[in-house]
Parts: sequence; structure tokens; C-alpha cells
Amino acid sequence: MGTSYIYKRDASRLFIALRENGKRYKIYIPKDSKPVINGIEKDIDFIEQEDFHYSFDWHGKRFHCELVSRDQNKAIIKVNGVEYRFSIESIFSYIRRGMINNLEKQLNDNNIIAPMPGKIVDIFLSEGDLVNEGEPILILEAMKMQNEITATCNGVIRKIRVQSGQSVMKDELLVDINSIDV
Repeated sequence: MGTSYIYKRDASRLFIALRENGKRYKIYIPKDSKPVINGIEKDIDFIEQEDFHYSFDWHGKRFHCELVSRDQNKAIIKVNGVEYRFSIESIFSYIRRGMINNLEKQLNDNNIIAPMPGKIVDIFLSEGDLVNEGEPILILEAMKMQNEITATCNGVIRKIRVQSGQSVMKDELLVDINSIDV
């Protein structure tokens, strides 16, 4: 049975390691016992050999571990010559990053972006206006054709990021919309 840990004030010893392939490891390193990875106590003994070089024994095998580089919270670690890339987060920064990503995703889901490069000819609404899905928001001229850009949801215009006469690039953010359920 793995050792359970209770989050108290010792959160400085709780980390989240994220691999580039998307795997996530919740690592707790207690002061006086074995490390806990994803809720399971691991029988691992770390031995520091020299600066940034460690060995650890696991399942009767010895592994050589080297911290190749570290920049902010990004780390490259070699274990027996194989490189692993991680983003190492404290539990606080991991939770904060998740909250920010969720908020950005919610806000960005309904934003209007330019489908092509062109020039803004006319804007029909103002910040704070209510808009219905499919309602025209602005006219984007591209290759001498005027394209009506419409709302993707029911909502409120939060921010108009362009003005009439402005040239825009493909995928440039034009309008922020806060969606509302009707």
C-alpha cells in the first residue's frame, strides 16, 4: 500500500512533472521516507555522486541520472544516457496555470479571428453590445471582395481589437466575445 500524504504546509515538497508526450507525474518527496509518485510509494534511494549527477537503485538495478540543463521550470534529464524533457511545476503554479489555461480557452472559444488577410471596411457593433450567433459584426475586404464576418455565438462584445481601414493578417484576433446562454 502506498504512503498517503496530506497536503498541509509542506507543499514545497509536492511537484508536478509534465513530459513532452503529455504524461503527468505527481511527485511528493517527503523528508524522512521514500518518494511518492502518482500516489504510490516507490522504493527508490537517491545517491548524489557529484554536482547534478545522481544514482538511484530501483528494483535491484542501478540507474545513473544527470541533470543536463535547467531553464526556469524546464529540465532535461538523462537516465542511463536517455534524455527526458520535463516541465517541473510546484503544485501552486500547476493549479494556477490550469486555471489560466481554462479561462483563456473559455475566452478564446468565441473570439473572432480573421479567416484571411485583408482590410477592415466597416464595423457594425460596439463594445458592450449584445450579439446573436450569425449576426454580422464587421466587413473584411480581401482580394476586392467584401466578406461579412459573423458572430459564432450569442454573447456580448467584450473588446473590438480593430478599426475601420485597418489591414489585418490571417488568424489575427478581431473581436472578443463573452458567450451567454439564451
